[in-house]
Amino acid sequence: MAKLTMVEAINLALAQEMERDARVVVLGEDVGKNGGVFRVTQGLYEKFGDGRVADTPLSE
Repeated sequence: MAKLTMVEAINLALAQEMERDARVVVLGEDVGKNGGVFRVTQGLYEKFGDGRVADTPLSE
């Protein structure tokens, strides 16, 4: 079994599910091109495009 950090494991799980099911999308603050604050979604935008990985507005 490979040893992964929590961030790597979440990123891998998201990528696997997005490959498996075209209905899976990721929405959130800075999850698109930026890859998220902790880089959990890094690479998903480039792989799946802006139709499936999208930034949401910051509202405070």
